[in-house]
Amino acid sequence: MSEDALLTRFNFLVDIYASQYGGDTGLAQGAKGAFSEVTGLELTLEPVTFREGGYHAGPRQLVGKTTATPLVLKRGVSLDAAFWQWIGRCTDGSYPLPYVSGAIHMRPADGEASGDQASWSFVSGIVTKVKSADLNAVDPKDAPIEELHIVHEGLSRGAA
Repeated sequence: MSEDALLTRFNFLVDIYASQYGGDTGLAQGAKGAFSEVTGLELTLEPVTFREGGYHAGPRQLVGKTTATPLVLKRGVSLDAAFWQWIGRCTDGSYPLPYVSGAIHMRPADGEASGDQASWSFVSGIVTKVKSADLNAVDPKDAPIEELHIVHEGLSRGAA
């Protein structure tokens, strides 16, 4: 079974590429992984209440700090050595950390290899947790990556 055919069995395709913020030299471009579930597609904006003199209708509401929730990729696989190299560089304790940018593509339910239903992009991401699945799989669709946590500095929704 080809790598592309195997990756189309999953709902979400993840691409990573060098962010040019340092630590990413030597990482291959376009590393891929595929996952069954993605959580953490969330940004929280902290509200700031501001009382303005002379404005008597009540306090003004402004937006303060934006917080990005870590991305959690669940039950997936990557056959790409560059993807595993990035994970290794994040977890081996060396500096500078290999910050990468990436994209998460939601695949069509029929498993077609082309066309996205939706996509999200993240910037300056690093791995903070890797949990491998038990190695008792007999079917290639069984996932060797149980969870992969990525902290990042920004998230945006792409065009479908």
